[in-house]
Amino acid sequence: MSSLIALGTGGAATVTTMYLYVGVRGKNKINVDPDHVPYWAFGIGLLAANAGTAFQQLSGIGQQLSTSLQGNAALGEWQTGATAAVLTIAVFGLKPRAWKDSLCGAIAPSLFAAAGGLWALPASIFSGVLTSFIG
Repeated sequence: MSSLIALGTGGAATVTTMYLYVGVRGKNKINVDPDHVPYWAFGIGLLAANAGTAFQQLSGIGQQLSTSLQGNAALGEWQTGATAAVLTIAVFGLKPRAWKDSLCGAIAPSLFAAAGGLWALPASIFSGVLTSFIG
């Protein structure tokens, strides 16, 4: 056995997505607190980075958002770290909403990795831990 839980990254991303979907609805036996949605979605984003082609588009959303903001001349000089900061403020500064928090949480790992520096630490640390458990 090569990992603690034999799911693989694609299987784990699918299972985690289903768990989040069922839990957010709140009408089932599984219940995910709205305050915990960003963390579940961040895990999905980490798993998606190493999963198959079905999840590869998820990482491109953050890059497209950052590229569109960088290309806006009205904003002046815009770096990927600024996009990561705005995303973090949107998740933790606004009232919890499942759709917002799941989207922002899922694109955060790829955006943090692209920003580099201190932004890359959460994504790289948690990615290593997750993949060692489910790899």
